[in-house]
Amino acid sequence: MMRKRYIHIIPSLDYGGAETFLLRLLPNLENKNIIITFYNTQYDRSRIKGQKINYITIDPKRTSFRDIYLFIKLLISLNKNDIIFSWLYISDLAACFLKCIFFWKRFSIIWNVRNSIISKDYSFFSNIAFTLIRRIFMFIPKKIIFNSNNAMVDHIAKGYSKEKCITIHNGYKKLSKIKKPGTYQSIFKIAYVARYHPQKNHKFLLESISSYKKNFNLNFKLFLAGKNVDNQNYFLVNELKKLDLINNVVLYGLIDQQKIHDLFSTCDITLLLSKYGEGFPNVIAEAMLYGTFPIATDIGETRYIVDKFGKIIPPTSSSFFVSSLINEFENKKRTSFDKWLKDVNDCMEFSKGRFALKSISKKFNKVANNLN
Repeated sequence: MMRKRYIHIIPSLDYGGAETFLLRLLPNLENKNIIITFYNTQYDRSRIKGQKINYITIDPKRTSFRDIYLFIKLLISLNKNDIIFSWLYISDLAACFLKCIFFWKRFSIIWNVRNSIISKDYSFFSNIAFTLIRRIFMFIPKKIIFNSNNAMVDHIAKGYSKEKCITIHNGYKKLSKIKKPGTYQSIFKIAYVARYHPQKNHKFLLESISSYKKNFNLNFKLFLAGKNVDNQNYFLVNELKKLDLINNVVLYGLIDQQKIHDLFSTCDITLLLSKYGEGFPNVIAEAMLYGTFPIATDIGETRYIVDKFGKIIPPTSSSFFVSSLINEFENKKRTSFDKWLKDVNDCMEFSKGRFALKSISKKFNKVANNLN
């Protein structure tokens, strides 16, 4: 009997939520796993360095004769024991094209949807892919895995097959030790981990932090991390100067998962003020692993992640409202520190129990092993 293979098609291994979760999931999946990308970013190779991951890129600008040979060999060898996991709409469409081209081969396809319902703010290609797969290719996947119940309901309303849809939330494991001091320290530490993109709403974040500084507290630090969140970003630095936040903000730029967890392990709260598009925002659940309380916009599965341990706000909230919530957390830490420490511990235990990576991985394996 031929060995079962899981073939993962994903646009790239850039620093996004889907890409990061896939790399976290792979060591816990059964069988042989192969990643295929069609955009090879500057980060792809470095993200898998030192790991036993079978990786093929078919990006015309970065592929090699070896990659092309392995890709063709893989296509020829596709069989009934293979399962293609496609990640994001464009990959779902690519997987459907493969199934149509190799229609006589009996491999199965599982789509993975990692965002809330698509909007005009998404790329032209994502919108085209979404339209085609929901209107023409819905008969192809055996299962469609969502990381958000809300996203699943919205996609079903747009034509996705209810019988094929299932929700499996993202899973995590701690990469750092808790580094919060056991005695009260006056400086309040705030984290914001997100790439610099209109979706992530950095402008509104800085307006909210400016309001916090003007109306409530001068003694704080905001730690910003993510792609293009560094001193080379003229627009970001200029905004920090304009709002008189230069001395309150630390720019980390793009950092790896270990350093992200190190950051969360030291901070008091984290914010995520996205306008749209979040399915299951990883950074909120990861922050909560370290008892770092979130303030986040009510998008995707955020409310489910946060539960009672943070604040959920409408995307249309004012900057003063956000700043008042930050002050509420700071005031609680300052006036009831023993209670604050207990809440930190409760938050850690809650997130660890609800989103344990091993249990989430077992659900993926179960779905793959029980396809019709």
